[in-house]
Amino acid sequence: MSDTDKATAFDEAYYIAKASEGCQKAFQQLYLQHHRRVYGICFRLSSNHDQAQEITQNCFVRLWDKLATFKGESLFSTWLHQLCVRQAINDLKAQQRFWQRFIPIDNQHDATAQCSMPEIECHQLDKLIAQLPQRTKIVFVLCAIEGYQHEEVGQLLNIAVGTSKAQFHRAKQMLQEMLK
Repeated sequence: MSDTDKATAFDEAYYIAKASEGCQKAFQQLYLQHHRRVYGICFRLSSNHDQAQEITQNCFVRLWDKLATFKGESLFSTWLHQLCVRQAINDLKAQQRFWQRFIPIDNQHDATAQCSMPEIECHQLDKLIAQLPQRTKIVFVLCAIEGYQHEEVGQLLNIAVGTSKAQFHRAKQMLQEMLK
């Protein structure tokens, strides 16, 4: 029986330690424990299933590379969440730079469908959030859904705190208009 099989209940510290030493089975257990949350963050930031899957994969590749730097000064899930958000933002920026070579900026957000339903469900809200311009969407998701403060968003996106607040306000206004 291997070390990984000896852990009966999910012992995150055990799997982190083993995966840090290169144990792929231990890393697989960490992946199984956290991949849904990571995918959820990536999907909300990208609004695209295929892109979210790709970013999720990149997050776990990054995790494999960086796992040895986890010092346990915070919860692993908090540390992973920050790593994931940074990776997603970097991937989205890289993709945007790639596509900006081919698509004029004026045409990127022309199609905006309006929602006229009086009661909105979570999946409908996700669809409306997906229609927001990319930076506005990212700021809104990080602040309203993921609980980041504007100072943290500013640092993550390399923007001023005031810009984060303005983008958040813009997102709320746009969503209110879509709900009318």
